[in-house]
Amino acid sequence: MSDHTLNNIMCLALIDGKFRHTLLTDAATVLSDFDLDAEEQDILKAIKADSVTEYARKLHTWMAERRGGNGYHRTYEPRGLMNRLFLTSVD
Repeated sequence: MSDHTLNNIMCLALIDGKFRHTLLTDAATVLSDFDLDAEEQDILKAIKADSVTEYARKLHTWMAERRGGNGYHRTYEPRGLMNRLFLTSVD
């Protein structure tokens, strides 16, 4: 299972309105483009949400619970080096 792929899906949902709408209304349509195992696909398809924020919250809760956590798990190093998403305009 790849948290990186799941995070990429959520980032794409934030910046691409068409992808976001499809993820929220018919996730199976867009999930085939990603390298997900069967469990991840099932979870992403089963999440029902009215907003990308609600969808992300439910996905995050599942990700933390599968690690045996309490619903919160920091997946980044806030003071260390990390990959960042920089959005630039394309002319």
